[in-house]
Amino acid sequence: MAGRLSGRTAVVTGAGKGIGRASALALAREGAHVVLASRTKSDLDSLAAEIAALDTGARALPVPTDVSDEAAVDALAKAAFDTFGQVDILVNNAGVGKNGTVSTLTTEDYDWIMTTNMRSTWLCTKAFFPPMLQRKEGWVIFVSSVAGLNGLPNEPIYCATKFAQMGFAQSIDYEAYPNNVKVSVIAPGGTNTDYGFYNGTRTPGDPMLDGFQEAEDVAEAVVFAATQPPKSRVFMVWMRPMNESLGAGSGVHFKGAAADAD
Repeated sequence: MAGRLSGRTAVVTGAGKGIGRASALALAREGAHVVLASRTKSDLDSLAAEIAALDTGARALPVPTDVSDEAAVDALAKAAFDTFGQVDILVNNAGVGKNGTVSTLTTEDYDWIMTTNMRSTWLCTKAFFPPMLQRKEGWVIFVSSVAGLNGLPNEPIYCATKFAQMGFAQSIDYEAYPNNVKVSVIAPGGTNTDYGFYNGTRTPGDPMLDGFQEAEDVAEAVVFAATQPPKSRVFMVWMRPMNESLGAGSGVHFKGAAADAD
């Protein structure tokens, strides 16, 4: 059955787990071919097999990639263009985080988080956005966070990266929309993924997780952004789970390291 994105090709970073994985599946269910980027080959292979089993005509291309490395992103782009000819949708999803204060976080933490979150965003956008401008069609979707809208306690570096993504997205929109390219930011709050299941910062079965939105909920917002009518674009989708107020931060502020996308 043809979906709303049949004939399109999407690149999803951080596709191995969580929101990235759910987004790749949701796009494939709509018929899009999906280029899967993540560092862990086994995660990508498993996801590619699941996409291949869908009855939508979608194809999956797993490309193990460190999206913070320029040469690796160049190789990812070559594989995508060689296989599918063009890329219609870029989902900048890869990211990591570590909670703490200025006193407890290190410069190494800063370099790791900023490089993974913002450098990857720059490199992937640099690789896939200009061809969209030339073709005068495309979608660039950022999976950011409410941490890019409000500074949150114990997340100074993570917030800085997410604010950077927001400013970057706002800036490139000035170049995008006159060329019929749509830029969207998805800003979820608490989401029930592996984010935080490190160093005892979140534990499976925590009752707080029961009220969190699921990765699939965020993935639906990604599809929503990619399926707007021709004359419409949605720049930002601000998502909150049912157990967070609009003024809340991420619901629970954890003390240790966390990775929300590989």
